[in-house]
Amino acid sequence: MSNKRQKDDIRYCEKCGISYLWSVEEQKRLEAGARPPECCPGCRQILPSAGRQRGMVKWYSRRKRYGFIVRNGQPELFVPASSLSQPEDLRTGDLVEYSLGSNAVGPIADAVVVVAAVVAPDPTMDEPANRPSRRRASK
Repeated sequence: MSNKRQKDDIRYCEKCGISYLWSVEEQKRLEAGARPPECCPGCRQILPSAGRQRGMVKWYSRRKRYGFIVRNGQPELFVPASSLSQPEDLRTGDLVEYSLGSNAVGPIADAVVVVAAVVAPDPTMDEPANRPSRRRASK
């Protein structure tokens, strides 16, 4: 067993090229034999996990129990309800992460997880009766 003291390490991101600090705390979290990160914390947050892809929900119907994901530069991908952990949370415009699977018809999105959900607008603000009046009260 080595008594070699760990110290913070300056590394360079293989994706974006910036330098980042790989702290002693992060190094200690790694299991024995695990490889150090290849990307900066920003790229690790933005990029999909290994073996997964990202796309945006084109539409999803809870009643029909399926929908489609739009992928960058690739055909749309079918999303069956069985691929979702919580189908009620999937909305048009959500950013999702998934792995590719297939069924008898063709490729499907499998193990779909919402990365960034679309915030629904407040429906009460669209009603004129609920908007504050701009008129001054008469004396």
